[in-house]
Amino acid sequence: MSLLSRHKSLALPPLMAGLLALGACVAPGQPSPPPLPAVAKAAPLTTADADFVQKLNEMDITQIALANIAETHAARSDVATLGTTIVKDMKGNQDKLAKVVTAHAITLTTKPSSEDQKVIDRMQRLHGAAFDRSHIRYLSHDQAKMKPVFENEIAGSKNADLVKLASDTRTMLATYEAQLQ
Repeated sequence: MSLLSRHKSLALPPLMAGLLALGACVAPGQPSPPPLPAVAKAAPLTTADADFVQKLNEMDITQIALANIAETHAARSDVATLGTTIVKDMKGNQDKLAKVVTAHAITLTTKPSSEDQKVIDRMQRLHGAAFDRSHIRYLSHDQAKMKPVFENEIAGSKNADLVKLASDTRTMLATYEAQLQ
């Protein structure tokens, strides 16, 4: 027996077993699998939801700007380090918020409000311990201001994505404030 024919005879049984196994997968008479369920549409945004989206967006923009300043103007290393964390977290919030509003006719602003811009401008002029005190005070004030907004959204919204975003952001802000105490 030649070497080539010997290899052919040794390869034939595993090949046949594989073909038989594959043939069993597509046996006639099996019912086809049921169709996939329709993709659920996102719950429509109410006026309160749209208001929350805008407030959260403005808060995120301001927090990002102030956190960027904290990275270079803070005297305390924990304030500067937290600035890096806040930038990352709030940009993640922005991404999540953009995904939620994509299905709806809502446009998110990319600039802080004039009131928030005044805060940002004032904070840019501060350095060292003065910046730290002012930044910590602002974070505490912002968390207190946004807490009822988060609570209302969590309690009243039918949009699960916004409820989760409100809950997660509320927890983040409380964590930031606790880290700076």
